[in-house]
Amino acid sequence: MFYDRERELEKLNEVYSFPGSSFLVIYGRRRVGKTALVREFLKDKSGLYLFVGEKDEALLLEEYSREVKERLSDYLPSYVRLDFKSLEELVEFLLEFSRERKLVVVFDEFQNFRTVKPSFFSSLQRLWDEKKDGSNLMLIAVGSYVGMIKRIFMERKEPLFGRADEWIRLKPFDFWTAWGFVRSLVDINPRDFVGLYSALGGMPRYLLYVPRYYSGDSVETLWRLFFDEFAPLREEGLNVLKLEFGRFYRAYFSILEAVSLGYVTPKEISDKTGMKLLTVGKYLSELTNHYEYLTREVPVTENPLKTRKVAYRVSDEFFNFWFRFIYHNYTALEEDPERVFERFKSEFPAFVGGTYERIAREFVKKLDPGFKPERVGRWWHKGEEIDVVAYDRENIALFEVKWRDLSPKDARRVLKALKRKAKLLPLRGNYRFGIIARELESKEELREEGYLAFDLDDVIHQRPFTPSTSQGP
Repeated sequence: MFYDRERELEKLNEVYSFPGSSFLVIYGRRRVGKTALVREFLKDKSGLYLFVGEKDEALLLEEYSREVKERLSDYLPSYVRLDFKSLEELVEFLLEFSRERKLVVVFDEFQNFRTVKPSFFSSLQRLWDEKKDGSNLMLIAVGSYVGMIKRIFMERKEPLFGRADEWIRLKPFDFWTAWGFVRSLVDINPRDFVGLYSALGGMPRYLLYVPRYYSGDSVETLWRLFFDEFAPLREEGLNVLKLEFGRFYRAYFSILEAVSLGYVTPKEISDKTGMKLLTVGKYLSELTNHYEYLTREVPVTENPLKTRKVAYRVSDEFFNFWFRFIYHNYTALEEDPERVFERFKSEFPAFVGGTYERIAREFVKKLDPGFKPERVGRWWHKGEEIDVVAYDRENIALFEVKWRDLSPKDARRVLKALKRKAKLLPLRGNYRFGIIARELESKEELREEGYLAFDLDDVIHQRPFTPSTSQGP
């Protein structure tokens, strides 16, 4: 099912309009919608979709030859042979064919050529360098294993280093796009959706389970998706990441599990996993920069290049949930899934609260609090934390985020604590204070007093409100 992705389609069509040949790489996690994107792009174009299965070269060529005959034979004289004996022969034919007309060729799961025929990357580099200038071929390499795709195209020692002209990193849907996607399929209330988004994230393939399994209760839906004996997503994290990380997957898994459990500094991760600090640092760098499964965070007021106040979080909501509640409980899940689920139910509201904080930070980026923030993020220092800080050189907006329903009394208590913490910030200027709650009973009254007051109804429908007054710390 294809949904959204207008910007990515626009980029693909832009590259298609360029004269001559182009080599484009599309990469992103499995289930993120890469295949749906390229198939949508190919709908009105002369092109080939070729899936790179992990099988013998001869078997792949049988499939590819059939596809070429079906798609391109009308444009060729009958005497032209379309039974290819090697991958190199196929690529050479495609480059020659595109001399006369624009052709799009998609190799899906491109990284699998490393298994099928490792020498093919060198052959492709040679053929591309020799013949692309006289051809009109748009070659698209689609890859699901982020680390492997980066290695193939970004490492200097690899034959295809520097050959990609364009890159598209396909990301999961953001919170609001995911909400629109799910609402187009099933009637669901916003609170339940936030809970499900905390577990599924913005992965289209996983969100498609919602209309099948949702019956009015997000927690019970998660039981059926993750904890039940026949749950379709119970083994998903293992199936995806074991192939991504290869034979060293256990070390990567240990670090991702630790971070999902709240051990977020290198020292805490080292203590939790038993790995040496230098070893942890190496894996953290790879998980952050190479594989993109972790995000490195610093307090929003700090210089990211100079501070030692560093924390890590699992970038993807799905993997954060899977490591926290499934992988961490693997043995117990086999023996007594009901007991694991009961413990999960008691811990889940706080977990959703963490997700809601991240959603709230994205929501604040869409606000207009009377100035254009230079930075938006989280702040912490010596046990004190502010959920959202947005500021420029003269203005500061602070927010507490609560995945709870707040009464007027609760809200004023939160604001009082927020004003106290504001005095700890190394920022001076015009302050505004705000709350983003699950439900905020007194938000209109608070707005009249100049506070930035929002709840889930505002967040999910992206209804910003800008007060006309400000308050000092």
